[in-house]
Amino acid sequence: MTLAMLCGTPLMPGLAGHVVLVEEVCEYLYAVDRLFFHLTAHLGGIAGLRLGRISEVPENDRPFGAEPEEIVRHWCQRHAIPFLGSADIGHDIDNKIVPFGLAR
Repeated sequence: MTLAMLCGTPLMPGLAGHVVLVEEVCEYLYAVDRLFFHLTAHLGGIAGLRLGRISEVPENDRPFGAEPEEIVRHWCQRHAIPFLGSADIGHDIDNKIVPFGLAR
């Protein structure tokens, strides 16, 4: 959600050529879908997207009809962004440290 809010603002970092890792907590699946609709429209030129955990999803009064990975695959495909699979990150005790930058 935080990255999506930066999209289209001067605060959005340049992500072209980078692998972007995304995770979310406490959002309904329909909100995750809208999030990726918006986010993927602003991520052209990235090397790919990896999906961390979408956790603590509130129960809706009716099923959304797609799981988080299906949602992300759909929007990545629609915007020609390589989907690079899962990443072991999330808002939980199993979260991993992700180093950033270029290895030289």
